[in-house]
Amino acid sequence: MKIALFTDSFLPGIGGTENVVLRLAKELSKEHSVMVFAPDYHRPYEENLQLPFKVFRAKSIAFTKNECWALPSLTKNIVKVLDEFKPDILHTHTIGMMAGFANSYGKKNNIPVVCTVHTNFRACYKNVLKINLFVKILLAHVIKRANKADRVCSVSYKMIEELKSYGLKGKQVTIVRNGFEKPIEKEIIKEQNEKFTLLFVGMLADYKNIAFSLKCLKELKKMRSDFVFYIVGRGPQEKKFKKLVKKFGLGEEVIFTGAITDKEQLKKIYGKSDLFLFTSLIDNDALVLMEAAQRETPSLVIEKTGSSERFTNDKTGFIVENDQKAVAKKIDELMEDREKLHTVGKNAKTVVVTWDKVSEEYLDIYKEEIEKKKIK
Repeated sequence: MKIALFTDSFLPGIGGTENVVLRLAKELSKEHSVMVFAPDYHRPYEENLQLPFKVFRAKSIAFTKNECWALPSLTKNIVKVLDEFKPDILHTHTIGMMAGFANSYGKKNNIPVVCTVHTNFRACYKNVLKINLFVKILLAHVIKRANKADRVCSVSYKMIEELKSYGLKGKQVTIVRNGFEKPIEKEIIKEQNEKFTLLFVGMLADYKNIAFSLKCLKELKKMRSDFVFYIVGRGPQEKKFKKLVKKFGLGEEVIFTGAITDKEQLKKIYGKSDLFLFTSLIDNDALVLMEAAQRETPSLVIEKTGSSERFTNDKTGFIVENDQKAVAKKIDELMEDREKLHTVGKNAKTVVVTWDKVSEEYLDIYKEEIEKKKIK
C-alpha cells in the first residue's frame, strides 16, 4: 500500500504530533511505501537522519522556531510529486492547510482521506489570539476540513466532544490512541529518593497548566516540604513560571532543568522520579504519560480530561478532581504510601500500546475506506 501522511507539525519541530507522525511513518514503512508531506522549517533536518520514508517539504510561514504553517497550494511540484507517488490513501494529522489540500487532491483523484485530530484547537487559538470572534472564525475553517474527510479519527473521547462543539456533522469518530515503544520487560528497581520526586516534561506554556501544578505544590508545602519537582523543557512562559516559583516560596522545591534532548538521560530522569505530575486540561493523549509509564513511574492527571482516559484510578494511575487542595492531598497520601505508589507504577506499563498495534488499526481503517471508494 502507498500511504501519504500530511501534517502541519513535524520534525525538527518539538511536540507530540511531530513524534506521532514520525513513529507511525516508521512503523508503516516496514511493510508499505510511505511519504510524509510537512512544512518547511527553514533549516536542514532530513540529511542528518536515515529515515525509512521520504519527506516532502511544503512552503510555509514560520511563526516561531517550533511553529510553521504550511502553504501547500503555493508549493511548486507538490501535485507532481503526489501524482508520481500514486498514493492509495491520504492520512492527515491536521485540520490545517495540509488537510485542505489533501481533501481537494483526494476528491479530484478519488482517493480516500482519513483525518486524525490530535489537538484541542479552541484552547490553542485562545492562548494565542485572546479574542473569541477570531477563535470562532478559525474553528469554522478547521472543522470544515474535518467534515470533508472520508473518515475522522481522534486519540480520546474528550476530543470527540470538542469536535462536535466545533460543528462536526454526520460522522462517527474512530478512537485510535497513540502508540509508544515496547515497555522494558526486565524488572525496574525503583530506588527511594531522599526527597519525594515529582516530574513534568513538556512545553513550558500556559496551556500545559503548569501554574496550576505550582499552586498545588504551594498547598502541599503547607503540610510538608520533603519533595522536589523537576520541570524539564523550554517554552514561551518559562520566565513567568520561574516568577511564580519565587512568589509561592518554592525556590528550594522546584528545579528547572531546561530541555533535555538526550533520550537515555531523559529515561533515567523518568525512572528516578516517584510521580509524574501532569495537570494539563487540553492534552488528549500525551506521549509523556507513556514515557513515564514505560519507566514504571505513575502519573497523576486531572479527571474528565483526555489524559485521564487511559488510566484506572489507583490501579494504573491517579485521577484527581480539578482542585489544587485535592491534588496536594493526594500527593501527600502517596508520599506516605510508597507501596501503593510502586504497585500502581508497575501496573502503569499495561496502558502502553505499541506502534505496531496502532499501525494495524490504521491499516484496517485504510482498507475499509479504500473499499468504500471502489463501491462508490
